[in-house]
Amino acid sequence: MGYEQILYSVADHVATITLNRPDRMNAWTARMEEEVSAAVHEAAADENARVIVITGAGRGFCAGADMSLLSTAAQSGLGAHRRITGDLPVENGVPDQFRKKYAWLLSVPKPIVAAINGASVGLGFVIPLYCDIRIASSAARFSAIFSRRGLIAEYGVAWILPRLVGLPAAIDLLFSSRMIDAAEAHRIGLVTRVLPEEGFAEAAQAFAKELAQSVSPRSLRIMKKQIWEAQFQSLAESFDAAVVEMVASLQCEDFKEGVAHFLEKRAPAFTGR
Repeated sequence: MGYEQILYSVADHVATITLNRPDRMNAWTARMEEEVSAAVHEAAADENARVIVITGAGRGFCAGADMSLLSTAAQSGLGAHRRITGDLPVENGVPDQFRKKYAWLLSVPKPIVAAINGASVGLGFVIPLYCDIRIASSAARFSAIFSRRGLIAEYGVAWILPRLVGLPAAIDLLFSSRMIDAAEAHRIGLVTRVLPEEGFAEAAQAFAKELAQSVSPRSLRIMKKQIWEAQFQSLAESFDAAVVEMVASLQCEDFKEGVAHFLEKRAPAFTGR
């Protein structure tokens, strides 16, 4: 599909999806949702793309749902239900819990990095939670905002947020809907690192490029699957699944390359196989 509200590019094995409504702080629309979904699927299918970055144009990451959507929902009430739900079609090997709206990002077989360059509010707060890594600009600000709109913890946030920041911090953020800065987001574990506002886009790209080129794409793919499926497994189940994957990894090309490049003291040339 043609992209109107996002930008999409692939360079250095990194696919970058930029929310591109800077005049509206990249407020989320139905069209943007369709385009982001299409771009993520495009990147997932592209052998040249090993890491996916989602970021925003201008001063904001995403200021939440466009007010036109909220106004329509406020007027239609239960009529908005269809737009809120909407599981993905059944896909082979994808558990049911990863076919839910936005949660499907956890099933994408490549790491997704949220490069949060500015305001991350409401739905713009939710999307990064389902990315694998969150990097923030020092100018970034975060708020769930739901309780201040008469809403609830949307789209499985009550499940994933406590896993990222712990239960007390999650309750604080959700109940109060207060705005927090990048430093506090880092302190509570909402983001893994904070980078200076100046040069943030370049630094985030450098991080993604390093991830794309220095480690095995196959390892990333399997580890992502292991980590998120383990959230629904016992220790014994996770252990047994790891044994199966370990046996498979010992027979793969990337394992051989991992040993060879170390012994030969050269940069790796992983294939993802």
